[in-house]
Amino acid sequence: MIVGLAVVAAVASIALADVIFVYTGTISVQPMTTAPLAFSTGPNAVAPYIHFTGNYGGFTATLEITDSSAVYYYEAGQLTVNTAGSIYVNSVTRSSTAVESMTIYIQNTSGTTVCPPFQVISGGSPTSPPPSISCSLSPGTYYISIYVSPNLPVTSSSTETVTVNFGYNVINSISMPVPT
Repeated sequence: MIVGLAVVAAVASIALADVIFVYTGTISVQPMTTAPLAFSTGPNAVAPYIHFTGNYGGFTATLEITDSSAVYYYEAGQLTVNTAGSIYVNSVTRSSTAVESMTIYIQNTSGTTVCPPFQVISGGSPTSPPPSISCSLSPGTYYISIYVSPNLPVTSSSTETVTVNFGYNVINSISMPVPT
């Protein structure tokens, strides 16, 4: 009888066990012949006040700040849109507190702002959660302008790195969170 119960218990635990099937997906990666966006130096990136470099992966800007209430870097960068889509800010991080506020503008070649301003730092803090503002861009050339208000007074230790991760949705005009 005890042996019979042990056999029933063993069979019952096998029958109640989870069964998980595992499948393998194969993902092929290949380079795109033309990236949807390309960043480059704009017509007003004048050293020594700003140094702007860009490529297909994004851009790097080095800005000078002083004890002024704000500095506006007009058309410092160029954005070439090869594929229509919607651009948005996905995340913002910073290394210190030299900047009180920072706003990024995307303008057409006539200087008209075509996107809502992307305020990436406000009140001394990164915008969190990131703005759910997206902006549709058609193929063509655009300029990037940056407005910065420093935390005063500006001293020799007033340095900071602000990292802005953009999303670009070529299918829908909605912001989709992207892991950083």
